[in-house]
Amino acid sequence: MRKELLLLPVLVILAGFTAESSAQVYTGGNIGLHIDDRGTYADVAPVLGYRKGIFDFGVSPFFSYRDYKDMPERYSYGNRLFTQITFIPGVFAHGEFEVSNIETSGGDRKWITGLPVGGGYRYNITDRTRAYGMVLYDVLLDDESPVRNPIFRAGMVYDF
Repeated sequence: MRKELLLLPVLVILAGFTAESSAQVYTGGNIGLHIDDRGTYADVAPVLGYRKGIFDFGVSPFFSYRDYKDMPERYSYGNRLFTQITFIPGVFAHGEFEVSNIETSGGDRKWITGLPVGGGYRYNITDRTRAYGMVLYDVLLDDESPVRNPIFRAGMVYDF
């Protein structure tokens, strides 16, 4: 009995290392696209994320382009902080806080914020590579934002 009690702290430490090994850093990128009768919006964004259990957290700087019929083409850039929660294998809820520097209709530049939320599906291509797609809805959509709801994104990530 004493030997088992002495082994208990060792087992707890080993369990902690095993749990830590489930934490994963990943990188990759995604593209966003929206095409409708007004025109086209597209963005490209690298992704740097961290997964621990069912939670993902990360950052994703982006560069976007829009070409709408009723206004000249515009470029914008910014950054996204995101989190995901995986409910069942492959299916996740996604939320992010986005800050964008856009060119206004007056030709000036200004910062706007967004709060896209939604869900998606990820598919394991290999044991370290995943493809994913998601549909988001920006609940804080600014009137001058280049983004239109719904937002479609697809991408790939690689685990280190």
